[in-house]
Amino acid sequence: MTDRTSHRRASGAIRRLPSGRWQARYTGPDGAMRTIGTFATKSEADQALAHEVSTMARGAWHDPRLGEQPLGEWFRGWIATRTDIAESTRALYEQVLTTWIDAPVPVTAASGRATAVHLGIRTLASLTPAAVREWNHAVTAESTRRVTERWERSGKHDTRMNAAIRAWAAVSGAPLAPTGRIPGWARDGWVAATGGASVPERPLRRNAGQTAATQAYRLLHAGMAQAVADDLIAANPCAIKGAGQRDAHDRADRRTVSFEEMWALADGMPERYRASVILAVCSGLRAGELFALQRKHVDLAAGVVRVEQSLALGRTGQDWFSAPKTRAGKRTVVLPKVAVAALREHMSRFTPPGRDALLFGTQNGTPLSSGQRTTMFARARGAIGREDLTWHDQRHSALTLVASTGATLPELMERAGHASPRAAIHYQHAVDDSQRRIAARLDEVLIERPRTA
Repeated sequence: MTDRTSHRRASGAIRRLPSGRWQARYTGPDGAMRTIGTFATKSEADQALAHEVSTMARGAWHDPRLGEQPLGEWFRGWIATRTDIAESTRALYEQVLTTWIDAPVPVTAASGRATAVHLGIRTLASLTPAAVREWNHAVTAESTRRVTERWERSGKHDTRMNAAIRAWAAVSGAPLAPTGRIPGWARDGWVAATGGASVPERPLRRNAGQTAATQAYRLLHAGMAQAVADDLIAANPCAIKGAGQRDAHDRADRRTVSFEEMWALADGMPERYRASVILAVCSGLRAGELFALQRKHVDLAAGVVRVEQSLALGRTGQDWFSAPKTRAGKRTVVLPKVAVAALREHMSRFTPPGRDALLFGTQNGTPLSSGQRTTMFARARGAIGREDLTWHDQRHSALTLVASTGATLPELMERAGHASPRAAIHYQHAVDDSQRRIAARLDEVLIERPRTA
């Protein structure tokens, strides 16, 4: 046998190369000859060829050349051409892609040497479950590090000290304005009374960094699933159990706002936006939905607001709005009387005339930016000592309250604008007191059976 000996099969051939290795080739369903690779032994080449023949016989053959596009490049095209997502969602996907998928993510190897994982430069077909696991570990660690650093920096900010001074002044019977400079007498009095050591610790969230890591994994999983559907790759390499639900504990432990805190938060906001907090807690509207409301969406006589649009990120002029994410997002929400009263007063004072006037716009009539809203809300929550709250927690509080009234699952979904029951079920579970009833009954049983010597 010479070095160029070929062994032909009905669907391919193996041959020995001058290097002594064995090459396996086959003819695909499209009639093109392809090389599987080279192998150390003839037996290994035979096995590889037999596998390809079997795959073709089952109808599961996949053209390996289809997955040669760089992953980052393909993801950008996929996100840009999706028509089933809102612009805000598209912007989020692009941010996640740029930050975690199509960027080098630092990772420390077992040897202690610092390296980086960059999925975006790999081809679709080259992505393996092992590579995804390595990337997922790196993203989780790096995301946690970044969140922890931000938390440590915020702990040294004057905002927390000012919140402590305002809380002390309120207890002392000399409440301060929720915004603006802290008077010298208040700062001196606080230091004299507390020694300046009563700044409350703001705990680091248990799942710090998990939200970003989960978002990144979900996007990668969804994109690779699309690549499978497009016949670009044979199987989805994202197979880490539970990686898409790692932030579930954070959602389950989301903070709520009491009615007393709602009024206090409202008082801590600039007067122009005071009613926005009351409406948020009483309606459960998302921030983008609430700040996109116009006069034409409000019927004070009937006590309802109609959700027909949401603020779109990055848009200017009158092109501020986008449709809700799902058809379920378009809905009519009936308000309790306290919200109607607050809204009536607000509109009479701050909402310009005209059907298209924004309810909670700026003095110039433009939409309030998310950054402006975050800054104002941060001051309000700091003034009442609830620095753990986010704006979205008000929606969570509203829907938890609705669930506590005994609302059915369809009713809760309709009010929240949920397209699927998955999210709504969470709020029903949040107020489920069945375990408390069981414990109470156990107490009764145990009391009826006193302990015997």
